[in-house]
Amino acid sequence: MRGIIRNGFVALTLLLITACGNDDSIEQATAQSVEQFEAAGVEGMENDALFAAEAASGSMLEVQLGEVALERAVSPEVKELAEELVQANQQLLGELREVADESQFVLPSTMGERHNEIYQEITAKTGLAFDLAYVNRLVREHQDLVERYEDIAKNGKVLALQQYASKQLPLLRQHQQLVEELEDTIDNP
Repeated sequence: MRGIIRNGFVALTLLLITACGNDDSIEQATAQSVEQFEAAGVEGMENDALFAAEAASGSMLEVQLGEVALERAVSPEVKELAEELVQANQQLLGELREVADESQFVLPSTMGERHNEIYQEITAKTGLAFDLAYVNRLVREHQDLVERYEDIAKNGKVLALQQYASKQLPLLRQHQQLVEELEDTIDNP
């Protein structure tokens, strides 16, 4: 009986998300993952499902912003960082897709609303203003990323997702240090 009620609740949630015109790909992917897990009798997957969707969207953001930075950045250091982040996030996203396929997580095919807004905000700038906005945003995003990856590495329910997060943490911390150092260089020439 609980399963029927829970499945009804998940279906109602998905219906409301769709009916309200919610086109946030992160929320949609999360809801689909949770529905699949609950249909299979697996409870408590909201955090793992949300992490997988956010991580995919975040990697898409870093790849797309990095590609723009390679064309628009004024500073050679910003271009160098962008090149490294594009390559690393393409690899992160590929590995996340493998984990998602293996563990039955649904990943968004496009960036979520928040990531799309960040993309629009930064790509509206040019020249040095672009460089500053790009690097400053990377600092904030990497702080959030490291926290989320640490949480899943410690508290994730799916072992493959925990292992993925644990494996990526050293790289993410390295990127966090690089963007913070570049921010200091740009802010204090």
